[in-house]
Amino acid sequence: MFNTFIWDFDGTLFDTYPMIVQGYVLALKDYGIKSSKEEVYRILKEHSSAAIAEKYRLDFTELSKKAKKHEKKVAYVPKSFAGTQDVLQKIVANNKKNMILTHRLSASTQKLLESEQLADLVTEIVGPENNFARKPDPEALNYLLDKYTLDPETTVMIGDRALDVDAGKNAGVQTLFFDNENLLTDIQADYRVTSIPAIKEFI
Repeated sequence: MFNTFIWDFDGTLFDTYPMIVQGYVLALKDYGIKSSKEEVYRILKEHSSAAIAEKYRLDFTELSKKAKKHEKKVAYVPKSFAGTQDVLQKIVANNKKNMILTHRLSASTQKLLESEQLADLVTEIVGPENNFARKPDPEALNYLLDKYTLDPETTVMIGDRALDVDAGKNAGVQTLFFDNENLLTDIQADYRVTSIPAIKEFI
């Protein structure tokens, strides 16, 4: 059905949120701001990390740097969601491509992929060091569409947040919302799944 699968990383391929949330909670604490994990998580899922900075009137770049420093100290090892390896392998076995579009640094993303022998299944990782506008801006997706001469009709953007879906829509590709918690019910994606294995039907 689709030939190119462009994945978000955090919360879509890997369950990294416990680490990310704790990083932001500790970063906010540096500013003397007390926030719960539940509150930070909801803001991240419904909006983005930039929305956390906006809520507390902080500089996003500075807050993000602090959060990432704390994140590295958190005693949590992220794992891929159940079925991830199988789905990525099936895509490659069918001569189709996996790509990643993430707000996480590519080196960090690569390291996590390598920890589960998944790196060779991904054609390209586009991260913040590419200096494209952040999702939901379509700039990074347009770069991939142009570089690989992708057909928007057979290219799908997969993510767990509205900004992933909106980025896909803004780039004119198909969109698939990974809704493993039934937390966000108003996401207007073309398709919706509640587990990674369910994505097999789109290969």
